[in-house]
Amino acid sequence: MSQTGPATRSAAALALLFLITLSSACVVPAAAEAQARAYYVSLGDSLARGWQPSSSGHSRPTKHGYVDVVASALRRAHPGLATMKLGCPGETTTTMLGGGRCHYGAGSQLAAAEAFLKAHRRKVVAISVNIGDNDVEQCMVHSHIDGACVRRELAVVRKRLPRIAAHLRLRAGKNVPIVGLTDYDQFLAYWLSGPAGQRLARRSVRIVVHLNRVVDAIYKRAGVRAADATAAFATTDLSHFVSLRGHGRVPLAVARVCRWTWACSGPPIGFNDHANSKGYRVLGRVVLAGLRARH
Repeated sequence: MSQTGPATRSAAALALLFLITLSSACVVPAAAEAQARAYYVSLGDSLARGWQPSSSGHSRPTKHGYVDVVASALRRAHPGLATMKLGCPGETTTTMLGGGRCHYGAGSQLAAAEAFLKAHRRKVVAISVNIGDNDVEQCMVHSHIDGACVRRELAVVRKRLPRIAAHLRLRAGKNVPIVGLTDYDQFLAYWLSGPAGQRLARRSVRIVVHLNRVVDAIYKRAGVRAADATAAFATTDLSHFVSLRGHGRVPLAVARVCRWTWACSGPPIGFNDHANSKGYRVLGRVVLAGLRARH
Protein backbone atom coordinates (compact mmCIF):
# COMPACT_ATOMS: atom_id res chain seq x y z
CA MET A 1 0.00 0.00 0.00
CA SER A 2 1.09 3.53 -0.67
CA GLN A 3 1.40 6.33 1.81
CA THR A 4 0.64 9.38 -0.31
CA GLY A 5 -0.97 7.77 -3.34
CA PRO A 6 -2.06 4.36 -4.62
CA ALA A 7 1.32 2.82 -5.37
CA THR A 8 3.57 0.79 -3.05
CA ARG A 9 3.25 1.27 0.69
CA SER A 10 5.15 4.23 2.01
CA ALA A 11 7.18 5.72 -0.82
CA ALA A 12 7.98 9.13 0.69
CA ALA A 13 8.29 7.61 4.14
CA LEU A 14 11.25 5.51 3.04
CA ALA A 15 13.42 8.60 3.27
CA LEU A 16 12.76 8.61 6.99
CA LEU A 17 13.15 4.86 7.22
CA PHE A 18 16.66 4.91 5.83
CA LEU A 19 17.72 7.51 8.40
CA ILE A 20 17.38 4.83 11.05
CA THR A 21 18.73 1.30 11.00
CA LEU A 22 16.69 -1.75 11.68
CA SER A 23 19.19 -2.69 14.35
CA SER A 24 17.44 -0.12 16.54
CA ALA A 25 14.01 0.00 14.90
CA CYS A 26 13.15 -3.68 14.60
CA VAL A 27 15.28 -5.84 16.84
CA VAL A 28 14.15 -6.56 20.37
CA PRO A 29 16.31 -4.46 22.76
CA ALA A 30 19.02 -6.48 24.49
CA ALA A 31 17.53 -5.95 27.96
CA ALA A 32 14.10 -7.07 26.83
CA GLU A 33 15.58 -10.03 24.98
CA ALA A 34 17.41 -11.22 28.07
CA GLN A 35 14.18 -11.21 30.09
CA ALA A 36 11.78 -12.45 27.41
CA ARG A 37 10.02 -15.69 28.14
CA ALA A 38 8.36 -15.83 24.75
CA TYR A 39 8.41 -14.08 21.39
CA TYR A 40 5.91 -13.03 18.76
CA VAL A 41 7.59 -12.48 15.38
CA SER A 42 5.95 -10.30 12.72
CA LEU A 43 6.97 -9.88 9.10
CA GLY A 44 5.54 -7.77 6.32
CA ASP A 45 5.37 -4.24 4.99
CA SER A 46 4.35 -0.97 6.67
CA LEU A 47 1.13 -2.44 8.07
CA ALA A 48 3.27 -4.85 10.07
CA ARG A 49 5.12 -1.81 11.43
CA GLY A 50 1.89 -0.01 12.34
CA TRP A 51 2.50 3.13 10.31
CA GLN A 52 0.26 6.17 10.78
CA PRO A 53 0.29 9.67 9.26
CA SER A 54 1.06 12.67 11.43
CA SER A 55 -1.12 15.79 11.30
CA SER A 56 1.16 17.07 8.54
CA GLY A 57 0.63 13.92 6.48
CA HIS A 58 4.01 12.24 6.99
CA SER A 59 3.73 8.59 7.99
CA ARG A 60 5.76 7.13 10.82
CA PRO A 61 5.75 3.96 12.92
CA THR A 62 3.59 3.84 16.03
CA LYS A 63 2.89 1.37 18.81
CA HIS A 64 -0.76 1.07 17.85
CA GLY A 65 -0.60 -1.26 14.85
CA TYR A 66 -2.22 -4.66 14.46
CA VAL A 67 0.97 -6.34 15.68
CA ASP A 68 0.68 -4.43 18.95
CA VAL A 69 -2.95 -5.50 19.29
CA VAL A 70 -1.96 -9.14 18.80
CA ALA A 71 1.00 -8.88 21.18
CA SER A 72 -1.17 -7.37 23.91
CA ALA A 73 -3.60 -10.28 23.67
CA LEU A 74 -0.81 -12.88 23.59
CA ARG A 75 0.75 -11.51 26.77
CA ARG A 76 -2.29 -12.65 28.75
CA ALA A 77 -1.19 -16.23 28.14
CA HIS A 78 2.53 -15.48 27.85
CA PRO A 79 3.69 -12.95 30.48
CA GLY A 80 7.00 -11.40 29.50
CA LEU A 81 6.35 -11.83 25.79
CA ALA A 82 8.51 -9.63 23.52
CA THR A 83 7.69 -8.67 19.95
CA MET A 84 10.15 -8.89 17.08
CA LYS A 85 8.89 -6.45 14.41
CA LEU A 86 10.59 -7.02 11.09
CA GLY A 87 8.14 -5.19 8.82
CA CYS A 88 9.60 -2.92 6.13
CA PRO A 89 7.60 -0.15 4.40
CA GLY A 90 7.34 -0.80 0.69
CA GLU A 91 8.37 -4.47 1.01
CA THR A 92 7.34 -6.86 -1.77
CA THR A 93 7.70 -10.61 -2.10
CA THR A 94 10.83 -9.95 -4.19
CA THR A 95 12.52 -7.69 -1.63
CA MET A 96 11.46 -9.88 1.29
CA LEU A 97 13.47 -12.67 -0.32
CA GLY A 98 16.34 -10.69 -1.78
CA GLY A 99 16.60 -7.59 0.37
CA GLY A 100 17.30 -4.09 -0.84
CA ARG A 101 14.38 -2.22 0.67
CA CYS A 102 15.41 -1.96 4.33
CA HIS A 103 18.65 -2.77 6.08
CA TYR A 104 18.91 -6.12 7.86
CA GLY A 105 22.11 -7.59 9.17
CA ALA A 106 21.15 -10.92 7.62
CA GLY A 107 20.56 -9.31 4.19
CA SER A 108 16.79 -9.65 3.75
CA GLN A 109 13.73 -9.63 5.95
CA LEU A 110 13.17 -13.35 5.45
CA ALA A 111 16.80 -14.13 6.25
CA ALA A 112 16.55 -12.01 9.40
CA ALA A 113 13.40 -13.90 10.43
CA GLU A 114 15.03 -17.26 9.77
CA ALA A 115 18.09 -16.31 11.83
CA PHE A 116 15.91 -15.17 14.72
CA LEU A 117 13.77 -18.30 14.59
CA LYS A 118 16.88 -20.48 14.58
CA ALA A 119 18.25 -18.70 17.66
CA HIS A 120 14.95 -18.52 19.59
CA ARG A 121 12.85 -21.32 18.16
CA ARG A 122 11.78 -22.78 21.49
CA LYS A 123 10.52 -19.40 22.73
CA VAL A 124 8.55 -18.30 19.65
CA VAL A 125 4.82 -18.70 20.28
CA ALA A 126 3.35 -16.99 17.20
CA ILE A 127 4.32 -15.58 13.80
CA SER A 128 2.37 -13.30 11.49
CA VAL A 129 3.15 -12.15 7.97
CA ASN A 130 1.48 -9.78 5.51
CA ILE A 131 3.14 -9.50 2.10
CA GLY A 132 2.18 -9.41 -1.57
CA ASP A 133 -0.05 -6.33 -1.65
CA ASN A 134 2.74 -4.01 -2.76
CA ASP A 135 3.58 -6.30 -5.67
CA VAL A 136 0.17 -5.75 -7.25
CA GLU A 137 -0.69 -2.30 -5.92
CA GLN A 138 2.19 -0.74 -7.82
CA CYS A 139 0.03 -1.43 -10.88
CA MET A 140 -2.75 0.80 -9.54
CA VAL A 141 -1.36 4.32 -9.72
CA HIS A 142 -2.86 7.78 -10.31
CA SER A 143 -6.45 6.58 -10.74
CA HIS A 144 -5.33 4.06 -13.36
CA ILE A 145 -5.13 0.27 -13.28
CA ASP A 146 -2.57 -1.37 -15.56
CA GLY A 147 -4.07 -4.78 -16.30
CA ALA A 148 -0.89 -6.22 -17.85
CA CYS A 149 1.07 -5.14 -14.79
CA VAL A 150 -1.48 -6.76 -12.47
CA ARG A 151 -1.20 -10.08 -14.30
CA ARG A 152 2.60 -9.90 -14.27
CA GLU A 153 2.80 -9.12 -10.55
CA LEU A 154 0.28 -11.81 -9.64
CA ALA A 155 2.62 -14.25 -11.36
CA VAL A 156 5.48 -12.91 -9.23
CA VAL A 157 3.45 -13.49 -6.06
CA ARG A 158 2.59 -17.03 -7.17
CA LYS A 159 6.28 -17.71 -7.70
CA ARG A 160 7.81 -16.07 -4.64
CA LEU A 161 5.27 -16.30 -1.82
CA PRO A 162 5.34 -20.13 -1.63
CA ARG A 163 9.06 -19.92 -0.90
CA ILE A 164 8.52 -17.35 1.85
CA ALA A 165 5.74 -19.38 3.47
CA ALA A 166 7.66 -22.67 3.22
CA HIS A 167 10.80 -21.18 4.78
CA LEU A 168 8.85 -19.75 7.69
CA ARG A 169 7.10 -23.04 8.33
CA LEU A 170 10.36 -24.98 8.16
CA ARG A 171 12.21 -22.66 10.54
CA ALA A 172 9.30 -22.33 12.96
CA GLY A 173 8.62 -26.03 13.21
CA LYS A 174 5.24 -27.68 12.89
CA ASN A 175 3.81 -26.54 16.24
CA VAL A 176 4.24 -22.76 16.09
CA PRO A 177 1.13 -21.08 14.63
CA ILE A 178 1.82 -18.83 11.65
CA VAL A 179 -0.87 -16.50 10.32
CA GLY A 180 -0.77 -14.91 6.88
CA LEU A 181 -2.87 -11.73 6.79
CA THR A 182 -4.39 -10.54 3.53
CA ASP A 183 -5.69 -7.05 3.11
CA TYR A 184 -8.55 -4.62 2.55
CA ASP A 185 -9.06 -2.54 -0.61
CA GLN A 186 -7.99 1.05 0.00
CA PHE A 187 -8.84 1.96 -3.60
CA LEU A 188 -12.51 1.93 -2.63
CA ALA A 189 -11.81 5.51 -1.55
CA TYR A 190 -12.07 6.45 -5.23
CA TRP A 191 -15.81 5.79 -5.00
CA LEU A 192 -16.18 9.26 -3.52
CA SER A 193 -14.82 10.96 -6.65
CA GLY A 194 -17.78 10.24 -8.94
CA PRO A 195 -18.75 7.77 -11.70
CA ALA A 196 -15.21 7.23 -13.04
CA GLY A 197 -13.93 6.63 -9.51
CA GLN A 198 -16.76 4.21 -8.84
CA ARG A 199 -15.87 2.18 -11.92
CA LEU A 200 -12.26 2.04 -10.76
CA ALA A 201 -13.34 1.07 -7.24
CA ARG A 202 -15.41 -1.83 -8.56
CA ARG A 203 -12.51 -3.05 -10.65
CA SER A 204 -10.09 -2.73 -7.73
CA VAL A 205 -12.33 -4.94 -5.58
CA ARG A 206 -12.12 -7.72 -8.15
CA ILE A 207 -8.33 -7.45 -8.24
CA VAL A 208 -7.84 -7.32 -4.47
CA VAL A 209 -10.22 -10.24 -3.85
CA HIS A 210 -8.43 -12.29 -6.51
CA LEU A 211 -5.04 -11.45 -5.00
CA ASN A 212 -6.25 -12.42 -1.54
CA ARG A 213 -7.57 -15.76 -2.80
CA VAL A 214 -4.23 -16.50 -4.45
CA VAL A 215 -2.34 -15.58 -1.27
CA ASP A 216 -4.73 -17.49 1.02
CA ALA A 217 -4.32 -20.64 -1.07
CA ILE A 218 -0.52 -20.38 -0.99
CA TYR A 219 -0.53 -19.96 2.76
CA LYS A 220 -2.82 -22.92 3.33
CA ARG A 221 -0.70 -25.22 1.16
CA ALA A 222 2.35 -24.28 3.24
CA GLY A 223 0.64 -24.93 6.57
CA VAL A 224 0.20 -21.22 7.29
CA ARG A 225 -3.17 -20.11 8.62
CA ALA A 226 -4.83 -17.67 6.23
CA ALA A 227 -6.51 -14.64 7.81
CA ASP A 228 -8.39 -12.60 5.21
CA ALA A 229 -9.44 -9.09 6.22
CA THR A 230 -11.91 -8.68 3.34
CA ALA A 231 -14.84 -10.02 5.36
CA ALA A 232 -14.19 -7.74 8.34
CA PHE A 233 -13.89 -4.74 6.00
CA ALA A 234 -16.94 -5.87 3.96
CA THR A 235 -14.72 -5.37 0.90
CA THR A 236 -17.15 -6.91 -1.57
CA ASP A 237 -20.30 -5.26 -0.22
CA LEU A 238 -21.14 -2.55 -2.73
CA SER A 239 -24.90 -3.12 -2.57
CA HIS A 240 -25.77 -2.13 1.02
CA PHE A 241 -25.65 1.63 1.50
CA VAL A 242 -24.96 3.44 4.77
CA SER A 243 -24.43 7.06 5.74
CA LEU A 244 -20.89 8.40 5.70
CA ARG A 245 -20.35 11.79 7.26
CA GLY A 246 -19.72 14.42 4.63
CA HIS A 247 -20.50 12.10 1.72
CA GLY A 248 -24.10 10.99 2.13
CA ARG A 249 -24.95 7.35 1.47
CA VAL A 250 -22.20 5.07 0.21
CA PRO A 251 -21.68 1.29 -0.01
CA LEU A 252 -20.75 -0.41 3.25
CA ALA A 253 -17.36 -1.39 1.79
CA VAL A 254 -16.56 2.25 1.06
CA ALA A 255 -17.73 3.41 4.48
CA ARG A 256 -15.52 0.93 6.30
CA VAL A 257 -12.42 1.84 4.32
CA CYS A 258 -13.10 5.51 5.01
CA ARG A 259 -13.75 4.93 8.71
CA TRP A 260 -10.97 2.43 9.37
CA THR A 261 -8.15 3.80 7.19
CA TRP A 262 -6.76 7.18 6.10
CA ALA A 263 -7.55 6.55 2.42
CA CYS A 264 -10.40 9.08 2.29
CA SER A 265 -8.55 11.87 4.10
CA GLY A 266 -8.43 15.44 2.92
CA PRO A 267 -5.26 17.55 2.89
CA PRO A 268 -2.67 17.65 4.28
CA ILE A 269 -2.90 13.87 4.77
CA GLY A 270 -4.66 13.06 1.50
CA PHE A 271 -4.83 9.48 0.21
CA ASN A 272 -3.00 7.40 2.81
CA ASP A 273 -3.85 3.73 2.74
CA HIS A 274 -2.65 2.78 6.20
CA ALA A 275 -5.24 1.67 8.72
CA ASN A 276 -6.11 4.04 11.54
CA SER A 277 -6.18 2.88 15.16
CA LYS A 278 -9.65 1.37 14.76
CA GLY A 279 -8.66 -0.38 11.54
CA TYR A 280 -5.55 -1.81 13.16
CA ARG A 281 -7.70 -3.18 15.99
CA VAL A 282 -9.89 -4.89 13.38
CA LEU A 283 -6.82 -6.36 11.66
CA GLY A 284 -5.48 -7.47 15.03
CA ARG A 285 -8.69 -9.35 15.75
CA VAL A 286 -8.48 -11.03 12.33
CA VAL A 287 -4.94 -12.23 13.08
CA LEU A 288 -5.91 -13.41 16.57
CA ALA A 289 -8.83 -15.37 15.14
CA GLY A 290 -6.36 -17.06 12.80
CA LEU A 291 -4.00 -17.90 15.65
CA ARG A 292 -6.84 -19.39 17.68
CA ALA A 293 -8.40 -21.38 14.85
CA ARG A 294 -8.13 -25.15 14.95
CA HIS A 295 -6.08 -26.65 12.14
